[in-house]
Formats: sequence, C-alpha cells, structure tokens
Amino acid sequence: MTKLMEYLLEPQTVVVFDIDGVLAVYEFGDLSHSACPDEDWEDYVRTHDPYASSRPVPQIQRFIKDKGIDHVWACSQASDVEAPGKRAFVTRCYELAPSHVVTVAQKAEKVGFLRQLAQKLEIPERRVAIVEDTVKTLDLIGQETDCVTVHVSSFFDYGM
Repeated sequence: MTKLMEYLLEPQTVVVFDIDGVLAVYEFGDLSHSACPDEDWEDYVRTHDPYASSRPVPQIQRFIKDKGIDHVWACSQASDVEAPGKRAFVTRCYELAPSHVVTVAQKAEKVGFLRQLAQKLEIPERRVAIVEDTVKTLDLIGQETDCVTVHVSSFFDYGM
C-alpha cells in the first residue's frame, strides 16, 4: 500500500470524493464518455436520469468500507436538475448519509466547502483530502488550501 493510501486510511483524515468520473463510472454515451453536448446536458438529465444506471467503482467501494462512511463525503458540481440524481446514486451505491453528499454550483466552490468541513470537524486542512479526476480543480485546491489533493488514478489498484 502506498504512503498516500495509508494517510487516507488514518482515522483522523477525512476523504471527500468528486462524483462524475470518480465515484460514478463516466460512461454516459453509447460507446462514448459523453451522451450529448454540454449545452444539452440538463435536458438529457431530465429525460434519461443517467445516475440511475451509473455504476460505482469497486476499488473505491472497498476503500470506503475500509475507511468507514463516517469519515467520507462527496462533493460535486451540479445544477439543481442533476443534484438529486447524484445524491441518490452516492447514497445507494456507497451508503453515504445524504448529509455527506454536497453539491456546489461551480468547481471553484469546492475550496470553500473543504475549508468549512475542516472547521466544522475541528481538524487541520491537512487532514481533509479531496479525490478528483480534474487536474485543474486539484491544482486550484492545492494552491488555495492546505488540503491533500488526490487524483482518482491513485485508487486504480486499491484492494487488488
């Protein structure tokens, strides 16, 4: 096991996962990662409920079981239209409490959420880790906070 995974599993570290491309396998289209152009996404969500058929990631399910759901959150950018589907997916597939699934309007708002979480839990930012698939978001969080930044690829061989 890597030093990073050991740190994430420590009881005093909380882990926050992005949803799309991290907790949810990103296969919305037919033989494609995308089902439609970005500008049509909300209409697509209204008519297809893509999170009802999204698949969880077994390695991350194992990690969360090992970590314990009380120390895990999900935070994802979502419109009002897609937030309920994302929340239902995470609570169904990862058994997180609905209060541990947070949505923000813009990715940059994750910085504020992570800071607030550290304050609420009365832990140093260094004990809050964010798992993302978007390097720009990881870079922003790394520049703006003292939180641990983790690319989802770190989980590819977890529990194998």
